[in-house]
Amino acid sequence: MKTLIAILVIFFFVNNSSAQNGPEITGKIITEQNNEMLKIKGTVTNNSAIHYNLNYILISVKTGKSGNSSNKQSGKFSIKPNEVKVLSESSIRVSRNDALKMYLFIKDEHNEKVISKDSLEVNPNQFSDQVSYIPEASIELTGLTVDDTKTRMGQAFYESFFKKYSQFPKKYEGTITVSELPSFGRSSRIIIIQNDQVIYSFQTQPDDEFLAAESDKALAYLLEYNSQNNLRNREFKY
Repeated sequence: MKTLIAILVIFFFVNNSSAQNGPEITGKIITEQNNEMLKIKGTVTNNSAIHYNLNYILISVKTGKSGNSSNKQSGKFSIKPNEVKVLSESSIRVSRNDALKMYLFIKDEHNEKVISKDSLEVNPNQFSDQVSYIPEASIELTGLTVDDTKTRMGQAFYESFFKKYSQFPKKYEGTITVSELPSFGRSSRIIIIQNDQVIYSFQTQPDDEFLAAESDKALAYLLEYNSQNNLRNREFKY
């Protein structure tokens, strides 16, 4: 977590000299608070008369009682003259004791230079000041986790899942998303996704022991999925 924050801070300030088209392209993070849910939009405005093909990276880093989690969204986009475009929308649960940092980078598609950037912080004093540098490319391999739960049961499962996963000496590549969908009655369905692959899902019950057991099952399925992937990759190399 410290190293991830470091690269974001360094990356944010080092690229000032490359923002040659700064006034023409403007990236901005817009938030909307609804109780403990924070809705986040990454937006970009083209103030010029030129059509652009660009890339974006939107990263959020959260720390709180359930541990640390990060989310990275990125992609290519085109924007017309004088157009305002929403690049990404997401929601994050942020309580009074949580801290959140968000960074948006707009980059030239051809030379990867940053042409606009924005950042936003919520309770930043919760983060440690002691950070160190890592290369930007390492962000891709940090084993990001995303909390996309909607209810107290979903949040309880995510906290149990994340506490156990954070103890793994080596994290899985890509992004693991814990998503929650409405279901019958007062229950919901929890879905664990690694990158775009559904790994495991189950119907919730208002029972802490049940949710803890399901987090063990989810981690077991993740282990099996990644072990099989590693085996296939080794066989392919031979």
